[in-house]
Formats: sequence, structure tokens, C-alpha cells
Amino acid sequence: MKTKSDAYVVCRNPGSIAMLVILSFSLGLLSCRQQKKSVTESNEPTRKEIPEPPENQNRGQVLLDKCLLAHGGLDRWKSYEGLEYQLNSNGKEVYQITQLKDRRAYLKSKSYEVGFDGKVAWALPDASEVPGESAVFYYNLDFYFIGIPFLLKDPGVKATYAGKATINGQPYESLKITFNPGVGFTPEDVYHLYIEPETFMLRILTYSVAYFNRENAPVNSAKLYTNYIYVDGLLMPTTMENF
Repeated sequence: MKTKSDAYVVCRNPGSIAMLVILSFSLGLLSCRQQKKSVTESNEPTRKEIPEPPENQNRGQVLLDKCLLAHGGLDRWKSYEGLEYQLNSNGKEVYQITQLKDRRAYLKSKSYEVGFDGKVAWALPDASEVPGESAVFYYNLDFYFIGIPFLLKDPGVKATYAGKATINGQPYESLKITFNPGVGFTPEDVYHLYIEPETFMLRILTYSVAYFNRENAPVNSAKLYTNYIYVDGLLMPTTMENF
């Protein structure tokens, strides 16, 4: 099954009081607008070269670091306070905002509201309309997929080099992502990142979902990241195709 999610991007400049990266369909939300741009334009940020690691260094972490730099760098990501966007999935729109430091979140659609106060996730009027019928499962679901690869530097995340791969005739370098026990609600989840060897951009993510069945959660879903644009130095996806 293939579905598609879209968003458009505007931004606040660094140094403003509320430093937010905005993914939204409404470009009138902010006074500082950044129009949609392609990754081939001259606003591409300068990238730092990472030397090849010695044999005893974690090759997976080095590949992840190269991917982070290709997407704008972890330092720039951390300079922002939050991520806010309007997600359109199969004609259904959901407004979402998440604070990057403590991951407090608020989501709103026509049929429900979902929030996370740092300790407890909640849903109004109830969770029956929420994907997965669970506020805990859903409140950071889209945020995590949009925030990758930056969120893979969270404590307790392990990146292992998984070798070269070819998908639909295209070559990739691959990473396997696992989580230490006690990290998040589902540390049993497994991700595989497929990264372009020339640009180090993330193109494909395959993953498992262990929340509903922790004993049997094979890798059975995928996201194709397309239509990247630069938002104040960060390379952000505006389209994610789900398989």
C-alpha cells in the first residue's frame, strides 16, 4: 500500500525569540517567509568534510555524522526550539508542534486533539479517532519520521553500519538503528536507513513497529523521502511516501 504525506516550509531566522522550523501549508503564519527551493540552488550550506574513520572506529556513527552534515548539521538543528508543521495525509490535515528540548507536543485535527506534557500523553475527546487509537503511540509518530536523521543522536540510539545495498537499481550505504533498553516506549523498534553515497542524503527508511506486538515486529514498512528543501540551512522533506 502506498500513501503520501506533503508539507510546505517557512521559517524564522535564528536569533528570534521563538526559533522554529515550520512545515506548513499556510505561508501566512510567519512574517519571515522562505519560499520553496530545490536542493540544487545556491543556498546549500557549506558542508564540513569528515575524514574516513580508522578501522577501530564505529563506521556506523561516521556514516550517520556524514548524513547529519548533509542535512544541515546537528548544531543547527539544536539551535531551534521546536518543529511545527501542517501535515496532509490522504486529504486529512493535522497541525503538529513539538518542542525539541523536552519533546512536549500538541496535535490538532478536525476530529481530535492530542498532547504530551513531558510525562503523560492525552487525547480529546478520546483516542478512538487517533491513528492506532493510542495517544502514546501517535503523539510523536510523524515528528520522529520528519526529524530523522537528527533524532538519531538522542541518548541510547545505536547506529551500526549495515553495508552497501541496491534498491530499484540505485546504490546506497545502509545503517541499522536500534535502541537501548528503556529508550522510549518501544525500544524494540528497528530502523534501516538507506543513504545516497554521493550526497549522504537520507532517501529510504524501512522500519518495524513494536508498540502493538513487542514479540513479533518485523521490518515491514518503508518511507521514501522526496522533495527536500532548505529551511534556514536545514534540509527538510516536504513529501514522504509510505509503503
